[in-house]
Order: sequence, then C-alpha cells, then structure tokens
Amino acid sequence: MFSFVYRNIDFAHKIDNPSSPTEEYFKHMHAFAEILYFISGDVNYTVESETRALQPGDLVFIAPGKFHFATVNLEKCPYERYVLKFPALLIPDYLKNSLYSHAPFFADIQNYAGIFSKLDEYSDAFSQEEVNTLFNCELSKLLIFMNRTAGTDRQNTNEFIDKIITYVDSHITEAITLDSLAATFLFSKSYICNEFKKHMKIPIMQYIRSKKILFAHSLITNGMKKVEAAEMVGFINYSTFFRAYRKMLQNNPFPE
Repeated sequence: MFSFVYRNIDFAHKIDNPSSPTEEYFKHMHAFAEILYFISGDVNYTVESETRALQPGDLVFIAPGKFHFATVNLEKCPYERYVLKFPALLIPDYLKNSLYSHAPFFADIQNYAGIFSKLDEYSDAFSQEEVNTLFNCELSKLLIFMNRTAGTDRQNTNEFIDKIITYVDSHITEAITLDSLAATFLFSKSYICNEFKKHMKIPIMQYIRSKKILFAHSLITNGMKKVEAAEMVGFINYSTFFRAYRKMLQNNPFPE
C-alpha cells in the first residue's frame, strides 16, 4: 500500500476493511481525471448513466466533470484498488477526445496489472522526484494501452438517464429547468426528478448546477474571466456563483 501526492499527481494503493471505510464512495464530480484499478471487493461502480459490478482487473476511467460513485459492501470482503488522480493536461491531446468518447469501464487487460505492480515497486525504492517521474511515465503508458483496448459499447446503461445527461451536456450554457426538461422529454417533472434521483443518487437540479460550475471552471482555466464564465453558464448573481465554485473546487488536489 502507498499514498503518493506530489506536484501534479495523486496516486494511491488502498485497501478498506469493515473497520476502516472511507468517504471516497460518496457521490461527486471533479475537475481532474481519475483512474480506478480494481483488485478485489464487492463493488458496484456508477459513472453517469452506466453501472458495472466490478470484477478483479477492471479499470474505471473518470473524465473531468463526470458524476460517479461506488456502492461498496465491506461486510463480504475488503475493498482493494489503485486510485490515480491527475489533471487532464497530462492526457496528450491526440488521446483526449478518443478516451473521453469511450465507455468508462475497461475489462481486465493483462497490461494493466504489470503497470500497477510497478507503482508499488517504485514507491518503495526511489526518491520522491524519481517516483514522480516514473509514475508519470507509467501513466502515459497506461493511457495509451487504455485507448488501444477500449470499446464504445456501453453496458448496463440507463437509456433515459443517458438521454438527460447528453441533453444537459449539449445545452450547458442554456437555462435548463424542470419545465424545459419536461417539455423536451415529454414526461412529468416529478417522474424526471424521481427517476434521476433513483439512478444517480443526486437531485437533478443539483447535478445540473455542478455540471455548469465545472464547465465554467474549464472556461476559466482557458483564460476566461470568472465573471464572464459565470454569465456564460447562466449565473445571474456572481457572488452566488463564486461561493459555489470555491466550494466545489476547494478539494481539488491540483489548484490552478
């Protein structure tokens, strides 16, 4: 087991037992990229509209701004995994669009195991600077392997939720209300709210608000002024936006 946080990476090899659960299972989204490599446990993992019962050797790629959470049963067995957190700028441009378009779940691939076992070796044998360089090299290799082995077919996807998420992503700068969603999908507001909350474990308007804030963050990191980004995503009151923005980004391990 190890935990390595340095410069632009936050890598860890973790195991949770019934006596030591963590809060990482909670529902959230963030501005950085994350890879989870599953070793063992009884875990169902959800990324946006897709859920998978993880099998040993599975890998989960969580792109920035993707809502995700794990449902973990620690009573049956410990939960062991590697968790790699890193800013999206570490993903080469020629890989980014391709990786983002793939399904988030990658089935057991032999190349993955070798890469992750090396992380344990490096953390024990090298200096902090050396480990940082080696970890970044292994991350680059991993991203290439993932892109080569990924598929676009999605399994265990809730099609209705997927349509809502696609709509939100494509209309993120517009005013999205329960009325507009009901008119678009021809379902009642209560049905949309209930179905979204049942699958995503978060109120739909809270989800949309978080998506807008993270989209604004991407605009800000590309040079747009915060007040302009707030207006772009529909926040009328800048102070309201800034408080929500600061709260969401306060736990970002890679501050701008």
